[in-house]
Amino acid sequence: MKARYVFLALTLVAVALFAQQIEEGVGGQGAMLFEAGGSARSLAMGQAYTAIADQGEAVLYNPAGLGQIHSAKLSLLGGTLYGNTYQSVLAYNMPWATYGTFGLAYAGAFGALEETTAPDGTNIAAEDGMSNSGVMISYAKKFSAFSVGLAPKILFSRLSDEQALAFDVDVGFMLYPLSPILAKKLTSSLPYDLVTLGVAAKNLLAARLDYTPNNDIDEPANPRIIRAGLGIRLLDNRVKLASDISYTLDDNEVFGWYEGLEVYPARLLALRAGINHNFFSFGLGVNTDLSRSVALEVDYAFMMNYASEFLLEPIHKVSLNLNLKNVAGLWLASRPVELNSPADYAEISVNGAAQFKGRIKRWVFEIKDAGGNVVYRKAQDVYGEIDELPSKFTWNGVNSIRGGQVDKGTYYYQITITDKLGDKIVYEGLLLKVDWKGVRR
Repeated sequence: MKARYVFLALTLVAVALFAQQIEEGVGGQGAMLFEAGGSARSLAMGQAYTAIADQGEAVLYNPAGLGQIHSAKLSLLGGTLYGNTYQSVLAYNMPWATYGTFGLAYAGAFGALEETTAPDGTNIAAEDGMSNSGVMISYAKKFSAFSVGLAPKILFSRLSDEQALAFDVDVGFMLYPLSPILAKKLTSSLPYDLVTLGVAAKNLLAARLDYTPNNDIDEPANPRIIRAGLGIRLLDNRVKLASDISYTLDDNEVFGWYEGLEVYPARLLALRAGINHNFFSFGLGVNTDLSRSVALEVDYAFMMNYASEFLLEPIHKVSLNLNLKNVAGLWLASRPVELNSPADYAEISVNGAAQFKGRIKRWVFEIKDAGGNVVYRKAQDVYGEIDELPSKFTWNGVNSIRGGQVDKGTYYYQITITDKLGDKIVYEGLLLKVDWKGVRR
């Protein structure tokens, strides 16, 4: 129930922001509001994100990516869009156990304009400015070999005293070629998401913005866009390679290409670079666990447009991503939070295990060191109630893979759940520290 209340509250916040834009916003055309990027991470990767799409802003690139999100996530982006125009994005995603993931996204662009012309031909002074805003409500479900997503949206534009409203919808699809169903036993040792293929069809209705009070004046909203992408995850997700193409189905028939790279040289640091048909970019991300149930990632992107005939200034973007593990999904807590003696035992509570009762066919619990090496593993196929994911584990610092006590350091958990539809759901986070005070065995 707590998760539902949080989702409702954020829904109301986004609607309030949208309403404020309607009441107070001034001036602009609908154009490509949802194509301007949803996070500093995706922008630093050159917007090559259709087959990655695994964080809060996923719906802006491929609604099917929401199916990969299994804990509540809140994303916020702010920065310059172009010239004196600024962009803001708020996205929230709420998974419901094995039933799929719901999402809500708000995007806004606002700022001053140089003197221009309104749709009816009249001049608009620079001080009139502009604003565009939109809200997307989305849903996605991931199965063993693929995921599908749907995202209806409403767009609002205001230019001086002219207003326009439009409704549209995006759909998305992701394929996992190495999933057990497609690959059988040939690649059972490889992660199912080592390779992903993504396709998104955007603005299927090709809605037009109808301005008021002159109802006979309209112009296109976002044109129909087809995006397709390839994603490759290597070295236990420490390296991600992404490549996208897009085709805009309007009078100009624009073809776009996008290339991106993300590398984690350390668990808490990500380095990124990208290039596409408009700009090159690079950036970084720093992530940390604020608590056992809340993680924060701060991302930065630097973008330089090289394709424009005008000399444009570099653009800087900053975004925040909060992973709210205790709102929805599954998270672990250890008591004590530090092992100091080989005689100590950590009691590890599994919060949220009850929501998966009767819905899974296998679970795997692992403890990893800071380098990602597994030091403890326990797995179970579920045939009956006795095999269900337990609400508690214990660990005394023994390396069950190589034997002996583990080294001093910070350790992390990972729980992988396979539901009855074949979907693999992964939860991970900070577990405890080991600092042996006595003699190691």
